[in-house]
Amino acid sequence: MSILRKELKQLLNDKAALLTTLLLPFISTMILGFALANAFGSQAELDSVSIAIVESSGLDEDISMANDALSVGEELLQQTAVPDSLFVNLDEEMVVDYFSDGDDFIEEDYTAVVAIPADYRYNVWLEQFGVESDRETEPFHLLLNPEQPQEAIIVETMLNSYLDQVYGYTVLGGEEELPQNIGEVVVQGESPITSFEYYTYGMGVVYVFFTAGLMANFAFSEKKAKVYGRLLLANIQPVSYLFAKFVTSFFIVLLQLMVLFALSMLVFQLTVSQWGSFLAVIGVLCLSVASVASLLVAVTFRANSEKAANVFMLLIVSVLAFLGGSFFPTSDLSPALAEIGRFTPNGHALQALIQSGQGATIGDVTGSLFYLSGFAVVFFVIAWIVFPSKGGTVK
Repeated sequence: MSILRKELKQLLNDKAALLTTLLLPFISTMILGFALANAFGSQAELDSVSIAIVESSGLDEDISMANDALSVGEELLQQTAVPDSLFVNLDEEMVVDYFSDGDDFIEEDYTAVVAIPADYRYNVWLEQFGVESDRETEPFHLLLNPEQPQEAIIVETMLNSYLDQVYGYTVLGGEEELPQNIGEVVVQGESPITSFEYYTYGMGVVYVFFTAGLMANFAFSEKKAKVYGRLLLANIQPVSYLFAKFVTSFFIVLLQLMVLFALSMLVFQLTVSQWGSFLAVIGVLCLSVASVASLLVAVTFRANSEKAANVFMLLIVSVLAFLGGSFFPTSDLSPALAEIGRFTPNGHALQALIQSGQGATIGDVTGSLFYLSGFAVVFFVIAWIVFPSKGGTVK
């Protein structure tokens, strides 16, 4: 505890370095967010939007089945078919292709894929025209293409607006309340995000690793100033010193991320849909950075040089930022590069934070949580082994 109090007191005394460490990620987010806003928020043309509709049964087949059960004309059924009544008016402005369940097609060629389950239209017609039925209306599914973010948000917004009209203007058999599942859409995949949201996450996951190198430099400065030697003379075990650096790094990085996300929520209207998974990712990310800081401390003490920490901050962090997608989505440059980036700790954390911000649960980001936790354990164990067991003080 005495070492931890010393660490915290030392950090609070160096207010300039502390403020720089806490505010630099937000400043970088603001610069990149404004500079590259068009890359994330530009308007896409409708003629670049393409939609694949995968149906278990065709519209004509569903109309034929509805004619046998409802006293409704074929023309009215076509006008009220969900979601076909939307796409029939947009067929000349965007690409709308229909496929059967068994047809082969490449999902990546389309902005969105709408999967309509069996009897979906028929069940919706029953509810629209007030016919009681024991059937449950299974929602159709919307899958968005993350490689076409601007076009994808057009499709999602268009469908949401259309379904609002279905809820608001369709007469439903005189019922006072609208059924909750008519036209319900289950959205799967990644929703487009703004440049400020992306760079909040991107700068957050990379600057924390820069902080790891900074903590190693602070530790080596203590060694040169004989502070570490005096701690050993006071019967402080070397591993206790290393663990204190681990804990201090954890809390500094946690504070750094808290400041970044709080300012981004206040200034950029950043929103988080799933706080449980979001906080879990932040926790394991902080553990990972603390383990890297511990390893850098161990290496600098073992080599009796701060070159390792400097190389890490100036070179390795930049490479991690590039591969992990902190500067821009690497999938825009190369799918292979994006796959490589997913093996970096910051790349894993970036994707998990984006997913959590958009509504992914802890179960959805379990892979990233296990990866970052394992990364933290392995690196701290290596740091423990590398750190000089007899002190390694400067003579």
